[in-house]
Amino acid sequence: MTQNRGRNYFNAAMRDELEDLRRAVEPLFERIARHPLVREIAEGRFPRERLRILAEQEYHYTLHIDDYFALSVLQMPDREGKEFFIEMAHREVGYLAQYRHFLRALGLEPEVAVRAEPLPGVLAAPNFLVHVAVSRTPAENLAAFLLIEEVWSEVCRALHAGFRAHYGFTESEVQCFALPPLDPTREVALLRKYAAEGAWEAIRRTARLALEYEAMFFDAVHAESRGEGG
Repeated sequence: MTQNRGRNYFNAAMRDELEDLRRAVEPLFERIARHPLVREIAEGRFPRERLRILAEQEYHYTLHIDDYFALSVLQMPDREGKEFFIEMAHREVGYLAQYRHFLRALGLEPEVAVRAEPLPGVLAAPNFLVHVAVSRTPAENLAAFLLIEEVWSEVCRALHAGFRAHYGFTESEVQCFALPPLDPTREVALLRKYAAEGAWEAIRRTARLALEYEAMFFDAVHAESRGEGG
């Protein structure tokens, strides 16, 4: 009986910590999901000829994230965590294959897109995630990845709707932005499993920094599209 009460108290405290984490990063989440770049595309106000900037920079981001998944597999302490990140890597491979259709719809071959210079700030988030996979804890890694995936799903829904409604893309050309969102249930369970008591301050800090670096991608692309880069 006492053991069950203790377990129930721990689970309730964990739910509170997750809710506190989401509340703490909500302004950053909204800043990305409602970023001017995202809104302008969703509303058809972003110049079509400048979509190339977004396309090239997102391609750099996507190619750069492979090392993060490999390192995360090594970081996870058990098979359950390792299998999760192996599946996430496979999911990313599917996204990348679809994304190349988007590049070609803009008249960009992948080998041309990759020769564009990454803008300052564009690789801040994947570089930070690599650092987290190498130097931080599995729980911090899962929290950072969970929030970045959730906000990217929000962004993708807006981009997909905008591209279809205002830019004349076919569904197959923008299918990459309509991939099913990640079900967070499994990741949250792993986060709860790995989060040691007293670790939540570090988890919140890492998750906040991950979203701050993610926002830099959108800031950089938007500034470049307006001629304000550099």
